[in-house]
Amino acid sequence: MEKRFSYFHFLLISFLVIMLVSVDNLFSNPTPCSQGDQTIKQDSGIARDLRDFTNADGKIPDGLDNEIDDTRAMKSALSVGPGIVRIPPGHFCFGDVEIPSDVLVVGSGRATVVHSNGAEVIFRQEKRNRWILRDMVLDGGAEGDWKQRKDLGQSGISMEHSTEWEISGLVIRNMNGAGVEISFVYSAAPWKNNGTIINVQATGNFAGIRFGKRAEYINSTALGCYENVNGCIIHGGNISITNSNFTSNFTGILMEDKENGSHGSITNCLVNHNLKYAVLCRGVRNGMVINSCCFFGGTLLIQDSEGVNVTSCIIACHVKVTGENTNRIAGNHIRGDKGAFTYEFEPSTIVQDNFPSFDSKQ
Repeated sequence: MEKRFSYFHFLLISFLVIMLVSVDNLFSNPTPCSQGDQTIKQDSGIARDLRDFTNADGKIPDGLDNEIDDTRAMKSALSVGPGIVRIPPGHFCFGDVEIPSDVLVVGSGRATVVHSNGAEVIFRQEKRNRWILRDMVLDGGAEGDWKQRKDLGQSGISMEHSTEWEISGLVIRNMNGAGVEISFVYSAAPWKNNGTIINVQATGNFAGIRFGKRAEYINSTALGCYENVNGCIIHGGNISITNSNFTSNFTGILMEDKENGSHGSITNCLVNHNLKYAVLCRGVRNGMVINSCCFFGGTLLIQDSEGVNVTSCIIACHVKVTGENTNRIAGNHIRGDKGAFTYEFEPSTIVQDNFPSFDSKQ
């Protein structure tokens, strides 16, 4: 009996030792943080705070709204290697910094405000993959009426030739340019998700978000673009936008093909109360799916385009289709008092199964 009792204790002690070693390994080797296809290597040894580094004057960033340039400290924090850079609550000022591959930069939501130091771009990403930027405000400092914003190349974040990235939880405002500027983001087979935009609010910019030339295979959801000259500009192809609001802009959504443009989808979006155009499709050549959206106010203009397919939407705005190519307006609920809006279609436009019919609303 005594031997059995000792043997039982031996097994119990062995089990406890194994469990302690396993727990120690769990905390000393944390698993990577994965966001969709994006995996950021997070080694607890290289997690750091912006305030761990100093500026040119030898002082740490103080987080005060005093226009002191924090670029040196930010670049030093980013240069350490893969891991996490935390920007605490407060006001910071920097520009033309680049997030390296496999780095997550995270703020404290709207409590973290990054002001441009006068550089054209705050975050400039070129040939950098698998990075994440989230949870902060980027302010370009443009002043005056937002309707007077110009396209001067200023951006909160600009990226080229970068894949497997994510931006989320950002507010980007007051840019004489695009809040988010994306171009030449594409890959050869196997085609994959090149980037993800989630819960980004853009206001007071020339363009809230611009998908430029060869910006492709990008998934965007929960966007809020309001009081911009253009809520969203789409030049690239294979763009997917869902569950987003483009409201109170001069133009809600502008689509104009550049190389390999259009042939994407816009679904479940509110495109309301825009001052001139709800949607302007100009020279769209490869088709576009616009499905289950609401258009209240402004004009839905399809101009010299082909294959634009507007279906299952609520339309309470002017509608005009020009050009000899075929587009389709079908299965939509048409709102508004008789005579409130005008509707003009080319003979080549497929107009069917709308309820009530456009004719009954003329």
